[in-house]
Amino acid sequence: MYLCGFQSCVVPPLERADFKVSYMRMKRKFRISSVLLTSLYLSAVVFLSGCKKDPVLPTISTVAPAEVTSTSAVAGGNVLSDGRAAITERGICWSESANPTVDDNKKIVNESGTGVFSVDITGLMKATTYHVRAFAVNSVGISYGEDLQFTTLATPPAISTWAIGEISWTTATSGGSGLSDGGSDITAKGICWSTSSGPVVSGQHTVDGTGPGDFVSSLTDLTPNTLYYVRSYATNSQGTTYGNEVSFRTLQVVVPSLTTNAATGITLTEAVSGGNSISENGAAVLEKGICWNTTGNPTTSGPHASSGTGTGNFTVNIDELSPSTVYYVRAYARNSAGIGYGSEVAFSTDATDIDGNIYNTIIIGTQVWMQEDLRTTRYPGGNEIPFVTDSTAWKNLTTPACCWYDNIPQGDGFGLIYNWYTIEVGELCPDGWHVPTDEEFKILERYLGMTTAESNKTEWRGTDEGNKLKSTTSWDQANGTNSSGFTALGEGYRYGVYGKFYNFGKVGYWWTSSYHWDGTTKALYRRLDSNEGRIYREGVIKAGGKSVRCLKN
Repeated sequence: MYLCGFQSCVVPPLERADFKVSYMRMKRKFRISSVLLTSLYLSAVVFLSGCKKDPVLPTISTVAPAEVTSTSAVAGGNVLSDGRAAITERGICWSESANPTVDDNKKIVNESGTGVFSVDITGLMKATTYHVRAFAVNSVGISYGEDLQFTTLATPPAISTWAIGEISWTTATSGGSGLSDGGSDITAKGICWSTSSGPVVSGQHTVDGTGPGDFVSSLTDLTPNTLYYVRSYATNSQGTTYGNEVSFRTLQVVVPSLTTNAATGITLTEAVSGGNSISENGAAVLEKGICWNTTGNPTTSGPHASSGTGTGNFTVNIDELSPSTVYYVRAYARNSAGIGYGSEVAFSTDATDIDGNIYNTIIIGTQVWMQEDLRTTRYPGGNEIPFVTDSTAWKNLTTPACCWYDNIPQGDGFGLIYNWYTIEVGELCPDGWHVPTDEEFKILERYLGMTTAESNKTEWRGTDEGNKLKSTTSWDQANGTNSSGFTALGEGYRYGVYGKFYNFGKVGYWWTSSYHWDGTTKALYRRLDSNEGRIYREGVIKAGGKSVRCLKN
């Protein structure tokens, strides 16, 4: 039996020779195995060295964009493999076109290495679709992930509120401008208002269309004398935006305003007036009409007549007036605030003489004139004025006389011709009227525009004051404007020296009650000519035959 180890073997004495032979054989076999193992190792090393792979492009995927706003988003990627070469750069690139690359100059680098990464993209345009791809770079080149899309959000609209205009008691106007849709269609726009600050569309508001562009809005059904707050608004998919707030106060209710009609249809005892252009001024008109008196500034506490309610134009008949009287009339309207009056209008009722002739009258400045020449054949006391037709008899008279031109009545508006002896009696015109003095004629002329210096001159004076007195008919060559209402006709005259008639339609003469400045043999008159716009002032013998125009006392 042997007791052996790797380096030694204990052999019994009787068997040592055989053991030595066996040992030598084993040692030789061990050496052969060592050489073989070494050869095999070297062969494996050579084999393994011949199978090692080259680097390739990285593998990367794009992570879906998140946290998208109107101008930014978060994007990123996941580097799945470095391709057996170090990642030297990674990041994302984006564009409005598909498959963006790093050459589009829109990229963000996020260091290096593998794994998941993210970056913030800023400075984007609102409501815009973008394409994004992750990329990774190694020594071989660049790889891109999938092309993914995202769209930035729209923003609420932008708008400003117009100043308030056309404010009344219950209405006003406003609107909006500077309207931007924020990248999304505007579905509604208008104004909203409230009696509290910060009005919103859930309260009173208007809807003034859709889309961009300025707009005008009307506020209605407001309460008078109330403070309101107003804002414009616009709505898109992102919500409702309000413009700046403005405020205004509606008008306070006041008494109505209106205009008084000029008096028409004037007779001895009646006239017609009324009102127009009535404004409620914030409250309904409960009553309207006219009031009148003979002293001025009439009110409803005196004579008045009602004509219903509302704002419509109206007319009222005034009766039980007195002849030859100046009346003052005003239209009125009443609402909850009180009574408003129109402007005062004055008129004079017709006059009549002892013969029953009726004369229209006219107020010119501070004077009241008859609009027609006198045609009475009797003095107010009843005494007759001799009617003289013969020329020789006429020229020799030193007492009162009258006649028609050419001894023939000339029709409506034309009066009789009187010598000055008739006037000298002092009671020719009807009661309450008189033949005007030279100074009273000057008052008329100065009211029409003649200067004081001009009115004091003799013969032709002024500029066009005569045309303002002449009627628009009856004159042969040139009619007047009659802007004064005096309505002077070209009645001609009777020449005192011969007692004959001249210049009907060409000339008109009117006596004054004043003597000529040279003495008492002549009297002053006024003259108008068809072809002349001025007024002539001079004196003539009392036998002259001329017209008379009466002035109210």
